Amino acid sequence: MASTLTMTDKELPDKITSAVALADSDSPQAAIDALLTLERTSRLAEAAPETAAICTELVQLAYARQGWVSLGEMVVLLSKRRSQLKAAVSRSVQEAMRMLKEEKPDEDTQVQLLKTLCDVTSGKIYVEVERASLTRSLATIYESRGDISTAADLMQELQVETFSAMDRRDKYDFILEQVRLCLDKADNVRAGIMAKKILPRQISREGLEDIKLRYYALMVRIHAANGDMLEICRAYIARYETTTVTGDAAEPWARELRLAVAFVVLSPYGPMQKDLLHRLSGDKALVKLPEYKALLKLFTTSELIRQPVLMSRFGEELGNLIAGALKDDAAAVELDWQEPLKQRVTEHNLRVCALYYTRIPLARLATLLDTTERDAEAKVSAMVSDQKSLQAKMDRPEGIVAFRLPPAPEETLNTWAGNVTKLLTLVETTRNLIHKETMVHKPGKAVAAAAVMNSAPADAAGGGGETPAAA
Repeated sequence: MASTLTMTDKELPDKITSAVALADSDSPQAAIDALLTLERTSRLAEAAPETAAICTELVQLAYARQGWVSLGEMVVLLSKRRSQLKAAVSRSVQEAMRMLKEEKPDEDTQVQLLKTLCDVTSGKIYVEVERASLTRSLATIYESRGDISTAADLMQELQVETFSAMDRRDKYDFILEQVRLCLDKADNVRAGIMAKKILPRQISREGLEDIKLRYYALMVRIHAANGDMLEICRAYIARYETTTVTGDAAEPWARELRLAVAFVVLSPYGPMQKDLLHRLSGDKALVKLPEYKALLKLFTTSELIRQPVLMSRFGEELGNLIAGALKDDAAAVELDWQEPLKQRVTEHNLRVCALYYTRIPLARLATLLDTTERDAEAKVSAMVSDQKSLQAKMDRPEGIVAFRLPPAPEETLNTWAGNVTKLLTLVETTRNLIHKETMVHKPGKAVAAAAVMNSAPADAAGGGGETPAAA
């Protein structure tokens, strides 16, 4: 085997040149037969570079002889030969792809050859990158024909996240293309599943800014189809953080920030929405967008918002902004923003009323909310029972809404127990302070008493001496 390999290494270039010369002398079949013989010799000798070089020549000769059909047949033939080397199959496929890219045959021929090459690379790990490229090219052709369903199905066949030889950027790009085609196919569920293959922290690395922007643009389409305002807001915040803030309000950062503000206002109230609302309110770039800063201030201040005033001031601006964004980012998905905005204003006003009132007539509450009594009653019920964002109790016969509920028996008992504990703690502290004062003043009293006791005998002796003298 070693001698055969050595001989192959020395003589193979000359033999390849001689075989190719046969093709130049109008004997292409003879040249192919000679090269196939050389391929067999080098393959059995396990000479990978030489076998790959011969396969490259065979692919070129097959195309020169009978065109694209012969080229595809030659690639299939070489891939199915017994004990074929991986390098030979890989080089054959790469050469066919190169010729396909340079020569650019008609569309039907491209489809036929791409299908052939996909069959050759199917199930072979060492040509998985080539298979991904071929599949994407084939899907692009089907998409240009308007067959989105077939293009999406082709792309879904590959799980590129498991391709170890594929570059990270190429993986993300391929997955995003899969997600886009699923959305174009109106398969939003599958698109959401595929989008989870990419973690946000993975595309936050330097150099992947374009991938990150594409990813969140697709996430906007997914969440817009589901009507999830909060997730749309988070997507636009991520896009805003990816862009560079400049002094020009016409730059991309301003568009993303405007949309983030608009959708955080439209999002249902909750801990995350409240956090995003205050985060955006504190963004220094909002100084360049005074209208949107004023809009956020309305929802972060504990004051009532008048809906007619809000719509007259911000309605047209929000309508144009959201409509343009959905047309560009969400493929013209229809999203009703006026009704959610009305609901958010009503909820905000209810929370403000709960802050300043303990009891309020339902008629007065409806007036403050700019709505009817029936709608006010329904909104209070929804916020108390469904959203759990408000504590209130309604007396329907009397038409009274109480925002300060009487404490539950368990709460009263817990408060009493806590007060008893606090009382005992105060008694113990007082006892300790009294004992401390007693110990501080007790030594002084003992010294004074001893001095009085010592002075009493001296006084008695002095008095006895004076009596005789006086007498």
